[in-house]
Amino acid sequence: MKTIPRPLCLSKDFSTVLFLLFLFIRTLPVVGNAPGDQTALSNDVNSWSLISVEENELWSLTLGVSENSARFQRGRFGELDVLEGEIFRLKLEDATGRVNEFSSESKWETVRFQRIDDTLELVFSNPEQIENISLKISGQVDRLGISWRVEVVNKSPDYSVIEATYPFPRIRGNLLNLFVPDRPGRALLDVGRSGFRETYEYPGHIASMQYFAYWGRESGIYLGVHDPFASMKTFYVDASEGTSGITAVFPAIGAGLPSNSFALAGEVRWEALKGDWYDATMLYKEFVLAKATWLPPKGRPDTPKQFKKIPYWICDYIPNSPQQGDARPMTLGAASEKYEKNYWIDAAVRLKERLGVPIAYQVYNWHEIPFNINYPHFLPAKKEFTDGASKLKEAGIYIFPYINAVSWEMDDADEGFELNFTNVGSRGAALKPDGSPYFFPYPQLKKSGEKTRLAPICPGFERWGQIVEEIARGIETSEPIDGIYFDQVSAVAPLPCRSREHGHLPGGGSYWSDGYNRAMQRIRANRPSDSFYYSESNAEPYANSFDGFLTWIWTKGDQVPAFPAIYAGRIQMLGRYTDGATRDDDDYFRYHLAEELVYGQQLGWLNAEIVYKEERLAFLEKLVKTRVQWTNMFNEGKLLRPPVVESDLAPVASSGITMRQVIAGVWKTDDASKIALFVVNISKRPARATIGLFPKEYGIDGPEELKLDLNPLDVQVFELQ
Repeated sequence: MKTIPRPLCLSKDFSTVLFLLFLFIRTLPVVGNAPGDQTALSNDVNSWSLISVEENELWSLTLGVSENSARFQRGRFGELDVLEGEIFRLKLEDATGRVNEFSSESKWETVRFQRIDDTLELVFSNPEQIENISLKISGQVDRLGISWRVEVVNKSPDYSVIEATYPFPRIRGNLLNLFVPDRPGRALLDVGRSGFRETYEYPGHIASMQYFAYWGRESGIYLGVHDPFASMKTFYVDASEGTSGITAVFPAIGAGLPSNSFALAGEVRWEALKGDWYDATMLYKEFVLAKATWLPPKGRPDTPKQFKKIPYWICDYIPNSPQQGDARPMTLGAASEKYEKNYWIDAAVRLKERLGVPIAYQVYNWHEIPFNINYPHFLPAKKEFTDGASKLKEAGIYIFPYINAVSWEMDDADEGFELNFTNVGSRGAALKPDGSPYFFPYPQLKKSGEKTRLAPICPGFERWGQIVEEIARGIETSEPIDGIYFDQVSAVAPLPCRSREHGHLPGGGSYWSDGYNRAMQRIRANRPSDSFYYSESNAEPYANSFDGFLTWIWTKGDQVPAFPAIYAGRIQMLGRYTDGATRDDDDYFRYHLAEELVYGQQLGWLNAEIVYKEERLAFLEKLVKTRVQWTNMFNEGKLLRPPVVESDLAPVASSGITMRQVIAGVWKTDDASKIALFVVNISKRPARATIGLFPKEYGIDGPEELKLDLNPLDVQVFELQ
């Protein structure tokens, strides 16, 4: 390991000699020392010094540091290069609301660097003549990588820090692949050439986790924010022309208040990566298992057994009453209005009889109020729901009504509700910096003809948790149900609320996920013993508050099962939505159903009208039976590195994604007594497939390759051990 002179912390005389030597070296012309690099560093601020943080066979990193600025100068992780770039950005707001933005490359009054053994520290003081503001970055170096922490100290009565960024590098590679924590995870191959731009709000319905990875053919870099409290963050990803960068923004704690000092939550881990997205996922899993505050126990003893064994879900809504007008759950593209009045009951019962297994049913429009209007006034229920749910339960179908547990409809006072947004909800709405509430317009129309406006309620407003619990208790005591779907809790990304009356400092932090988890834990503690609670999407910090996540938007074509590789057996992941706009795409239906199986998800979340579509139903039956047979492995085992699949069937492009025709996955029981390979041919044509396995990694004595002949629409399971 290459090191630099230590700070003045040794013996007095020796320290003085080192200090004078260091000053002398800084006055010399500085040139690059990477192979083939003889370009002088820029002198636009002051003379720069090159500081080698580390250089070994796995990774290297060099900083450029002057008296007034600093930057990442160059580096290498595996076969990828770290490019020159800023270390951080910082935003300040003055009393007039004017925002000033600075980076590590701006002109600071002083920049101090020191290193003691494997700990380095950079302290930036007073940007552009603004006094009493400093930022400290510390790095802990080891052979595999470096862990960064950032602390902001603001003693200025004239400025508030509103955001800061974590240290993230810009990466270059001849082949540049990228993992993003999008839904279950996505592996974007050759992204440096194809390009990619996206914004991720964590934790939310898209950004389910907080780590990324780049790799080439065999190696690269893991980039994980190891924040055990799931504080709010925004990640901006930009890839093009062979390079890619990620800006990781931390909304400041106390934003809007003068003299707000804080530390960015957790630390950023850069680690040399051998492998690909799966190896990066195992690194993040190590952090989750060791430090995450949200991790539920494996096997979920708090979830009733019958719900862990559900193989298939349906969803639909009861047709609108005259009072509900045209307000309906539009994205569902529900089938209920195409058939006779009792379709929503009769089709479900018929499907249950055909499959011969328990099924679960998520029901919309069970309430008198219109969909997305007059929330949170969900009770009373329609009489047809109470009667119909009783019939469904008699047929052995589990019933789960929908409620929205995050948003309050802002104009409900117009309908005469005594408890309304104006007199109660407005006090709990998450507030923008200007003091107005955040809200989202929805397409459903009020009687006035205006779009409905739903305002997310900050969980720091304790009355909101009480209201949601009152709704839950009311439904559970009055209706024949098996649990509740709490919409949006694990989907709506935290909002940096500026309220000073919600029991949290304004701005960022972990209070959003902390608050909703506290509310749900209280609600959960008093639920009926045989009850299943679940929420929308799969933001990880809510895993311990729910039995399941509705993974309905896991519908990309470049997905990888990163989330199941971490959380399988700790929370049920249920369904993907392939009705609606993709209702008639059979390839799309089969592709996602097959991936659900090999990802360990509970299948479906589709309209019961599949019972009228014999070809789809026959394929579904095969997968449902397979899911039932191997339920214990999905609930108690672990997902291993997915096999490499090659097939004589070309991928099919449809509904906006490209779909492989042969899908495979490998699962292992925790005690290693069984290892199973699942293979599905989703095509109507026979397939010849070569399945590349990893026997040493799986811990078995077996072949590295299997050659299979698969029948059309075929499902096969091979016990490897």
